[in-house]
Amino acid sequence: MTYRERIADWISGGALSRARAERNSFALLAVSKERSEARSFILGDKLRQIAAMETASANGTVRRMAKAAREALK
Repeated sequence: MTYRERIADWISGGALSRARAERNSFALLAVSKERSEARSFILGDKLRQIAAMETASANGTVRRMAKAAREALK
């Protein structure tokens, strides 16, 4: 913050500091939301891949794994 901005912040009772903090928190939330959506897409894709591994001749473990993946996708 420049000297002039600090004086304005002091005169306004910290309004400039609060506005900057709010802007930064919104920016962090936007980045966090984008990461969360990307991760959700990747996890859903991986669950679909696991569910697709079930074949007619698959053993019990693979069938249970595929069933759990399908349930997680619901």
